[in-house]
Amino acid sequence: MATFQKRLSSKNDKSSDKKEILIRLRHGKNIEVFAKSRIFIHPKFFSIKDGDIVIKSRIFTEEVREANLLKSRLDSLTNHIAGEFQNTPKETVSSEWMQQVIDRFTWPERYEEKVEEPRKTFFELYDIFLSSKDNISAGRSRHYKVFINTLKRYELYSKEYLDVDTLTPQTLQSLVDFMKKEHTFFRTTKQGIKIPKAAYKDIYELAPEGRVPGPRGDNYIRSELKMLRAFILWANRQGYTTNDPFRKYSIGAEVYGKPIYITSEERDQIYATDLSKSPMLERQRDIFIFQCLTGCRVSDLYRLRKDSIGTDRLGTFIQYIPHKTIEDNPQTVKVYLNDNALEILEKYQDNLSDTQSILPLISQQKYNDAIKEIFHFCGIERTVPVLNPVTGETEHKSIADIASSHMARRTFVGNLYKKVKDPNLVGKLSGHKEGSRAFARYRDIDDDMIKEMSELL
Repeated sequence: MATFQKRLSSKNDKSSDKKEILIRLRHGKNIEVFAKSRIFIHPKFFSIKDGDIVIKSRIFTEEVREANLLKSRLDSLTNHIAGEFQNTPKETVSSEWMQQVIDRFTWPERYEEKVEEPRKTFFELYDIFLSSKDNISAGRSRHYKVFINTLKRYELYSKEYLDVDTLTPQTLQSLVDFMKKEHTFFRTTKQGIKIPKAAYKDIYELAPEGRVPGPRGDNYIRSELKMLRAFILWANRQGYTTNDPFRKYSIGAEVYGKPIYITSEERDQIYATDLSKSPMLERQRDIFIFQCLTGCRVSDLYRLRKDSIGTDRLGTFIQYIPHKTIEDNPQTVKVYLNDNALEILEKYQDNLSDTQSILPLISQQKYNDAIKEIFHFCGIERTVPVLNPVTGETEHKSIADIASSHMARRTFVGNLYKKVKDPNLVGKLSGHKEGSRAFARYRDIDDDMIKEMSELL
């Protein structure tokens, strides 16, 4: 059994006139080691005879209180040394060993083993990135989540783990190649159902996709790469990596055809058509016309509430902050309502009196389906040139077949630009960012503008 002997050092601490207690541990005939206790006490509280701290004073002064605390600490220290000694191979016990045991007891923070957090994986970082983007629209958020499944399937396909530190321009190009050909990984059964080919079955079991990926155009792939670039730039800013494969990889600009929209006359024709036999179509027609007259994106249209409407000396207006640009440069868009827009709001005011909604909205998909049906019913079916997003070739389709909620926004911007011809003013009403490439497409000179300019000669 180990025994302890304690004595005071011969040296005084000059600032406090205290002395350090030295400890000797003995065990049998072969082990006798010494160490400094790191405990200093005034000699009057140490008994050489007892070899310990002894407090005789019954008056509880601050000095006596401190001596009591030091005695408790010294007892705890010797108990700790005894416990460590019991669990230590005796051939390794030395004065250096005991000094280290004492120092760890005295300054545990110096000896705490720094446990590094496990390095976060690519997809763990992606989840953190997504959770930090609380200002993006629901649609954009879904797009990010769909893209993460694409990345997981690419990882399974390429058999190379994605890592923010090791992504290269070659990785990006390989990802692009995968996205271009993924739709070829499926076959059609006799029942007309598309299922993964045998070679790719494991990929879709481990990273299932809600729907079979179709052919992807260059614009779609560029938008996916921009999301990946946003993630990589975020990871750099947060200190998770210093690697940026996009420094030597060009995403390129999206290529779009001329914006297709209906004329003011076609818009008025749709509004004047009697749809009373189909109340659902009539309601969605009114919403489409309201959107044509205000120019808001469908995501912002669905967020409009009664407090989005205001009135001043110039009239009644809607006011909102476009959600798409709220992260970059949030600016308030204010659009005054004309008579038709006010008529539409008034028409549904009573039915929506118990809600904050200003229009009888349905799901965005059903809204888009209804718009196409409305166009056909109203006879707005002229043929227009459309750029195929996958092949890049121009095709000709009925405007009714490509009509959507976004055509309402294009109708607002296009017709307004033809009359005002000031991109800054139109951009202020539509909520386009200054210098927006999308807005620049509306500046194409059409036949009417050519005629007007010709008449100026």
